[in-house]
Amino acid sequence: MPKSPRQIADEQLIAYNNHDLEAFCALFHSDAELYDLPSHTLVAKGLDDIRSMYADRFSNKDLRCEVHSKTDLADFAIDRETLSGLPTGTVEIVAMYQVKDDLIHKVYFIRQ
Repeated sequence: MPKSPRQIADEQLIAYNNHDLEAFCALFHSDAELYDLPSHTLVAKGLDDIRSMYADRFSNKDLRCEVHSKTDLADFAIDRETLSGLPTGTVEIVAMYQVKDDLIHKVYFIRQ
């Protein structure tokens, strides 16, 4: 039975907070894309870029994501999050995870 976008987003949050790179990457399509909005800047394209980006982040034991609210619409799971432990400090974001066929295809980040 297919998983909902919410189930996939929640699984990636657990993997993120556990710094489990393999479990995290297993939830992304091989051609997944990550974008910053509103500039629509491509942050990472493909699983190799995503793996490299998050391998570096996961090496920081203080990295953590806290979700404050969740909403879902069509094939999107949308979270209001606080990221801490980043080199730039704490960041408030909205993350929109587009899920198809039980994998994350695109993520859009709006940062404060």
